[in-house]
Amino acid sequence: MKEIALRFLLSKKILVAFVVFSAFALSVKGTFAQGKQTVRQSKPTVVIIRADWCTACQKLEPIMMQLMKEYEGKLNFVVLDVSNEEKTEQAAAMARSLGFYKFFKQNAGMTSTVAIFKGRKMIYKTIQNFDREAYVVAFNMALRQKSKTSKA
Repeated sequence: MKEIALRFLLSKKILVAFVVFSAFALSVKGTFAQGKQTVRQSKPTVVIIRADWCTACQKLEPIMMQLMKEYEGKLNFVVLDVSNEEKTEQAAAMARSLGFYKFFKQNAGMTSTVAIFKGRKMIYKTIQNFDREAYVVAFNMALRQKSKTSKA
């Protein structure tokens, strides 16, 4: 009985974390609807490929949620959900509209992939990385890099 109750609580916590992560991702998603130019030229963009069924994604989500809050306004975040066929189609459409379709097609099968783009150039990519500090270093590196559009 304890084991069943523990499994229920654990699944409930994961579900709550997923719902919060998804809601946050949807709220940030709206900031990307302004167009390709905004995402490509203003700030570095963190692209995350995830799925509900992916245990590595479940482990990564709390880390990304913290970082999304910490870097809000400094980095763009795009979450591409490949949990099922419908969500994968929506993610493909979003990736296409934001200019990340080639990356998406090459990596859609590798859930828990996180990449950072400066314009169209990928400057960082990792898979199943749960080291928060590695992301902080990568995010800060992306913020320090001069963009090609700012060069005279």
